[in-house]
Amino acid sequence: MKSAVVVENADNLAVAVHRNVDGAIDRLVELYQDALFSYALRLLQDRFDAQEVAQDALLRAIRALTARYDEERCRDLDLRPWLFRITRNLAYNWRRARRYSAEVPLTEANDGPGQSFRSQRAAERTLDDLEQQASMQMALDRLSPGVRDLILLRFMEEMSYSEIAAVVNSSESSVRGKVFRALRKLRKALEKMEDRNAM
Repeated sequence: MKSAVVVENADNLAVAVHRNVDGAIDRLVELYQDALFSYALRLLQDRFDAQEVAQDALLRAIRALTARYDEERCRDLDLRPWLFRITRNLAYNWRRARRYSAEVPLTEANDGPGQSFRSQRAAERTLDDLEQQASMQMALDRLSPGVRDLILLRFMEEMSYSEIAAVVNSSESSVRGKVFRALRKLRKALEKMEDRNAM
């Protein structure tokens, strides 16, 4: 008989998946698939590859929780950073396997120029936003994968330093310093791009 474990939040979700509670796997997928896909997409910049990586990450996580980990390990698991670490590792492996070039295309920011806008002002705002997004993406693309990853985890995924430390397998104090240096590198990349555009 399956144990009755409440699966309303992520706190006991790993244990619920381990115990094979009805709906636990569905809840895990529902809670994390979009976030893992978005993270993989930012790393890989290809929707198909990101979808493959996110699905593979969830399958591996479910396999580990149900077959490899005991209940105590599931109880002690910090689920969100663990899932992001799996996704990160798979994305890096996928990129190596696909031999991505240093020049990766920008992700699509919206449906494109054919959109209808209610007003010229809204169109200008949208264009400015797109230009800022494109500039930010280009600056991020100039950073090394490790530096870019820290910025994505901290500011796009809004992870705490302790969560990032769990994802990248480092200490929290080390992560704080690395994030600070990563921001400095991003700022320099943006400044260089502005200087080139001003010429």
